[in-house]
Amino acid sequence: MKKHSLPTPKNPIKHSITEDYLTPVAIGSFIGHLITPGIGGVALGGLLGALIKSSTLEEEAMSKIPVFYSFHYENDVMRVQQIRNIGAIEGNSPTSPNEWEQLKRTGEVAVKNWIDQNMKYKRCIIVLIGSETSNRIWVQHEIIKAWNDGKAILGIYIHNVKCPRNGLSKRGKSPFEDIKLSDGTSLSEYVDTYDPSPDDAYGDISKNISSWISRAISNKVN
Repeated sequence: MKKHSLPTPKNPIKHSITEDYLTPVAIGSFIGHLITPGIGGVALGGLLGALIKSSTLEEEAMSKIPVFYSFHYENDVMRVQQIRNIGAIEGNSPTSPNEWEQLKRTGEVAVKNWIDQNMKYKRCIIVLIGSETSNRIWVQHEIIKAWNDGKAILGIYIHNVKCPRNGLSKRGKSPFEDIKLSDGTSLSEYVDTYDPSPDDAYGDISKNISSWISRAISNKVN
């Protein structure tokens, strides 16, 4: 496989305190003073206002992060659809089996154009790893493109998400292991992968996917 150079790691983005954050702090301080006059009431009210706004900003930010799902269509589309239905994440729209087959028959250029258009404004690429995902050519193409475009990337094993048609599957190989950088290291050394609990894989993904995305965006080095 073609080797790709590893870009220089970027400095972490430092966030400043904004008016959106200060306003609820001030309001909370004022209300706290009315309830309990004095410095103690002001401090307590300000702290509560800050906590409420911080939580709200985090939820709003995560709900607006657009992601692109990369996966093996034939084997895992029904598992992937369940993850799309979690609802907390804005993902690329699913295609029907007929649409995907028609797209592939149109030719390689058409598939690449479809990937380009659907990946263009996504901040994070989530590779949903099933039993045969690692050897799928288009999954490899999407991973390489995402890396070269500076997108955040993460992997989630989905073999324990029950497919309504085929049940559970077997754990596949990480597709990041066979993609090499110019220094010979595998992409797997720079991309986090998660293997949800076999007892409740869907519940584990639903509970943690937002934090996994946030971590991938914060820690990306490409």
